[in-house]
Amino acid sequence: MSLQTAATHGPGSVELPRSPSPLVKAHELLFAHFERPDLKKAEAYLCDFGLVRAERRVNELFMRGAGPRPYIYRVTRGPRARFLGLGLSVPEAEDLETLARAFGSRVERADGPGDGCVVRLRDPQGVAVDVLHGMTPSLPLPVRPPIQHNAPSHIIRVNDTQRPKFEPPQVTKLGHLVLETPDFDQSARWYIDTFGFIPSDVMCLPDGTPIGSFMRLDRGAEPTDHHTLFVSMGLESKVDHVAFEVIDLDAVEMGQQVMMASRYRHAWGVGRHLLGSQIFDYWRDPWGQKHEHYADGDLFDADQPPGYHRMDREGLYQWGPDLPDDFIDARLTPRRLWSLLKIAVNDRARFKRMLALKDSVSRPSRRWQR
Repeated sequence: MSLQTAATHGPGSVELPRSPSPLVKAHELLFAHFERPDLKKAEAYLCDFGLVRAERRVNELFMRGAGPRPYIYRVTRGPRARFLGLGLSVPEAEDLETLARAFGSRVERADGPGDGCVVRLRDPQGVAVDVLHGMTPSLPLPVRPPIQHNAPSHIIRVNDTQRPKFEPPQVTKLGHLVLETPDFDQSARWYIDTFGFIPSDVMCLPDGTPIGSFMRLDRGAEPTDHHTLFVSMGLESKVDHVAFEVIDLDAVEMGQQVMMASRYRHAWGVGRHLLGSQIFDYWRDPWGQKHEHYADGDLFDADQPPGYHRMDREGLYQWGPDLPDDFIDARLTPRRLWSLLKIAVNDRARFKRMLALKDSVSRPSRRWQR
């Protein structure tokens, strides 16, 4: 059923179905790729955030986490500060051939740490999606165990104290990223039909029209993160934020202390999300890009059905400070204004959905926080 079908009965009245036969099934989110004019400044921020240098080249920087992925963040030196794309893995070499045939591309050697082979694609909005297979994993880095907490009926610590170190939190992996797109229907279906992403929770306008989807990998009976991608309607094609898993709540909180001490710009947190349940804290890099520390997220297997929810500020978190007004970038730059004018002329239905989305996220969520 087309997502353009008229919706009159609220969230869930228009479904966002999973694909019965995707081209392939993505296995992991490997990395995010950014262009930055200053690699030294980028590395300093990422190290304070908790990443570790994997490799440095003349015009490239590769950063890793504590897990086995050779790198989870790639920075290319360039004149602009912008998002370049993302990397996914597939479980079989034949999957690369399938994608190459379907999109008129070719399989080539990957050029980052870990080697492997890659097919380079573009999503409907032009975002680069590198699909890899055969990367050689790196040796995991040592990480501290999660801090155990005493509870009234579960005492595990006696004659001992909690003293987490003042240091950047150990990032275990790149957990998810959020893509904004002016055409949600097209972009969401591309990731679902091409890579088998499964909608976990779908965000809707009051009339039921889907405008955002938390999507997870399909690994069958193996539980995976509640979302690896969140695709959402926006004014332009961009990445809203990239999110990195850390060990526990203390790592999130100590990460905040480290970032505050380094005088970086705080974006939002600490709090707990509603959909996905992560404890979160967001920080901006020197170019304004949001990066999230998170811990304690939900895991779903492939049998979990999707939820449908109204898009508003209150539905973004359970506890924590209210969503700051500048967290969602709604500035009407000349390029965005021109894009909106074209949509208003050529696609009135989509233009009305954008206006409804703006109204939904602009309303204060909890009066006691205002």
